[in-house]
Amino acid sequence: MNIIPRDQWRDVLRRLSPYGMAYVPDIQVFEGIERGMLYQCLAYLSGHGYIISHCSRSMDGFWNWGGVELTAKGLDSLSDDGGITADEKTITVKLDGDTIKALLCKAVDETSAPEATKTGIKQQVRAMGSEALKDLTSSLISKGVESAPDLIQWLGTALG
Repeated sequence: MNIIPRDQWRDVLRRLSPYGMAYVPDIQVFEGIERGMLYQCLAYLSGHGYIISHCSRSMDGFWNWGGVELTAKGLDSLSDDGGITADEKTITVKLDGDTIKALLCKAVDETSAPEATKTGIKQQVRAMGSEALKDLTSSLISKGVESAPDLIQWLGTALG
């Protein structure tokens, strides 16, 4: 099988999308696509679970049309947000504001700064609103990654 250009197999999926996950018996849906390329796309998409192909290949190498169905995975691949498939690949870490504030205060306590300075910073952290805390948390993550001198070693150890 040759490498199939993305625009070719995406076109096949787009032509199936109006039918949802219903069986599509009519090959006319793919009018204008060269038959050899169509069957390569169908085999490729079927192999990746994007469609269910009811087509078959005879012993002499000819393809027999049997219809196709778009799978949920194929439908998700066409949606702007990736559908449920994208949700399954997303890792969400939720920390409430109080937890983030407690972590920050603990980190302040562990510094060598004077007690008066620590107390003042911790009071400011505890008084922060949610939007300011969100911005600060994002900045802290970026700063932490940038300033970790032993990041590669730490990641290597953490990842085993």
